Amino acid sequence: MHDRKKKPTLEQIRTLFPFDVPDLARTARVETGIVYQALLMRPIHRQDAEQILLALSTHTNLTLTLENVGIVLWEEYLTLWLLRASAQSEESEEEHTDAYHFVYARDKLEAQFRAQIWLAQHLHLPTHTFTPCPNGFEIGPLRVPGICPDELVDTETLPYPF
Repeated sequence: MHDRKKKPTLEQIRTLFPFDVPDLARTARVETGIVYQALLMRPIHRQDAEQILLALSTHTNLTLTLENVGIVLWEEYLTLWLLRASAQSEESEEEHTDAYHFVYARDKLEAQFRAQIWLAQHLHLPTHTFTPCPNGFEIGPLRVPGICPDELVDTETLPYPF
């Protein structure tokens, strides 16, 4: 992700080669909002970024790729996952004992892997649910972001090849 700082952004390219956002979106066959997200340096999917750059390459007569344009991709981010561990199943009407934990992960499998140590400490709570929370949430004045750049999460301790 550090290379992005050296690459021109989509907004910088737009300054040099003006384009109409809805027209570019139509040519790239993506939603207009996706182009706006890319312009604001918010994450978009790789396929959408490649389609935008292909359309923009035609517009500018330049060869624009992810290697030479700074676009933020979802693949560079982890999503917040809420883990709920319960003593009872959802169908039971008995009193529930619940514990909660949060992890940042790319998908459910990685979230399960990252939560292994915590789950081992809560063996008395055998029922587990994992819920993605990409919008994050607030608890009083505390705001928990729903996405996190993967470079901010410690992945060196994970033996699983993520």
